[in-house]
Amino acid sequence: MTKRVTIQDIADSLGITKGLVSRALTGKYNVSDQMREQITEKAVELDYDFSKLRSKSKKRSKCLLVMSSELFLNKDYWQPIIRSLTTTLDAHRINLEYLVYDVKSISADDIVKLKSAYASGYVFINDNPEPLLRAAERTNLPVVVIDPKTILSGKHLQIKYNNFYSFYQLACKLIQGGHKNFLFYGPAHESVSFAEREQGLAAAVAENHEIGAKLKRVLFDNAAGTYCDEEKLRAALAEYPATTAVFCANDIVAIQAVKTLAKMGKKVPDDVSVVGFDNIFESGLPQYSLTTVNVPRAELGEEAATYLVNHITNKQIKYSQIVIDCEIVIRNSVKNINSEEKVL
Repeated sequence: MTKRVTIQDIADSLGITKGLVSRALTGKYNVSDQMREQITEKAVELDYDFSKLRSKSKKRSKCLLVMSSELFLNKDYWQPIIRSLTTTLDAHRINLEYLVYDVKSISADDIVKLKSAYASGYVFINDNPEPLLRAAERTNLPVVVIDPKTILSGKHLQIKYNNFYSFYQLACKLIQGGHKNFLFYGPAHESVSFAEREQGLAAAVAENHEIGAKLKRVLFDNAAGTYCDEEKLRAALAEYPATTAVFCANDIVAIQAVKTLAKMGKKVPDDVSVVGFDNIFESGLPQYSLTTVNVPRAELGEEAATYLVNHITNKQIKYSQIVIDCEIVIRNSVKNINSEEKVL
């Protein structure tokens, strides 16, 4: 029988006190963001059962963050959302606790943990598996899904980025700069966000078909999690040599595309412009200098927390969708074909 991981185990593995671990995992004050992230990541690594956490203060409500272990450890992208969510809830005396599950093996035990958490509301980030989402909805408590991977109708609030308009607007900028032949490069059936980005690019191209704008799609299987298919991209660029811009599903795909282009002897942006989405840290490095879309992750966390606070306080549950605009970030991976300058 596997020994249950305790708060003391986490403390011992990090060489810190049990009290510090407890404060970090229950969202209390006097713990830096960096230390809270380090402790939480260690808890996930050791397979700590977050459902065992209970707020010692009866005067404080709590919300449950329902998140897969894979996404939980991707702190560069998701932690700004979690920090904002935690800070906003804590300002209203609401703790944020965690239900971390394995997306590949969701079980009845996960549903039991969700129901027995005695939460006042639930937050899902990206992965929103239907069994867990429906279990949360059946509690008749507020449920928020941030950046949903799959669109499911139901009694919950969806908070999304404006994926469609962001790529539509960026594509229009490149068309104004002389680009006509586009590729969309990304995983097939990976997430609704990727599909919306592809649709935004397609809409811009369709509106400019009279001047010769064209779009080809290069979709690949991402089961291995590599976010690329070098062979497919090479084949597409050979088949459509007039391609001047590759719009990628996200920055990770775009960085892989830049590497593939370099192997092909093509320069970015002299030969081909490349666009990403998310504005991750690596996209700003000199070797990529990637034109991308900045997503306001902290704002998503704040919106989710504000919704939960309002409904926990007012006891009124409403279901809707919030779409947050993003900011286009122009860097050196795109050029104005007409003037050999960056697209402005």
